[in-house]
Amino acid sequence: MIPAGKLKENLQFNKSLGDIIDTLKLTASIQLRQFQTKRPLYENFLEEVKECADILELEKISHPLVVLHRDLPRCIVGITSDEGFLGELNTLVVNGVLAGRNEKEGDVVVILGERGASYLEDINVSFVAFPGITDELRPARVENLKGYLIGEYLKGRFSEVEIIYPRFLSVTAQRVEAVKLLPFSLTRDAEGAGRQKREQPPDYIPTELLIEPGSADVAEGLVKLWLGYVLGDIFWSSKLSELAARLMHLDGSEQELNQVNRRLNLAYFKHLHMLADKTIREISAARFLRRH
Repeated sequence: MIPAGKLKENLQFNKSLGDIIDTLKLTASIQLRQFQTKRPLYENFLEEVKECADILELEKISHPLVVLHRDLPRCIVGITSDEGFLGELNTLVVNGVLAGRNEKEGDVVVILGERGASYLEDINVSFVAFPGITDELRPARVENLKGYLIGEYLKGRFSEVEIIYPRFLSVTAQRVEAVKLLPFSLTRDAEGAGRQKREQPPDYIPTELLIEPGSADVAEGLVKLWLGYVLGDIFWSSKLSELAARLMHLDGSEQELNQVNRRLNLAYFKHLHMLADKTIREISAARFLRRH
């Protein structure tokens, strides 16, 4: 049986731990609410990309960012966090990256965040590391990743680029999703990374159109602009998922700690009751002996 002093010490330690968890939960909740208002995206952007793609007739333009490069390795990007207390979220993302990677084909892994990089190092998987997503959602981080992916793709290093990230659904639900980024496709869903293919061209497209400096250059600029938008949205959703997962994980830890405290309190007061009962019996026995 654990001594009463040790039980009391454990209860005091758990109280301090509970105060820390409460503070972390409050901080995560405030960060989540603040970050939800930071979506730096123009709501009608994808619709305007669709219109531009229709005008350019992007399907008919032979550009490296639109055409699939066959017989080349794939690039798989995974987004993880720099911090912990996320439960299994980082593990699910890394497992998704490893499941999609074909080692024999020489697929390249790009990982964002220290947690994912540490995981891959432990299992001896080579990767290209990028910094994780910060609370400020810096556009420079988006541009760095976009520049690397487009640069390597145009050099003929990859056949296609896929990104795996935790998509934010609600505070209590996040889902790991995979989105194809390159080559740019007109048949993808606008939410994920592209646009819906139309059966007929829209009426606003003129019969004669002058495009300067050229269709290929304009198409490349459009794809780069679109990719920056998609990556920014993915970064925002990933950071929200991180904060929500941390909040839920801390809430679960608090509930587990409360259960432990209930057991400790029961054991502590049971121990005190046994000591009190023993003391009463000893006093009663001593009085009985003195009388006789």
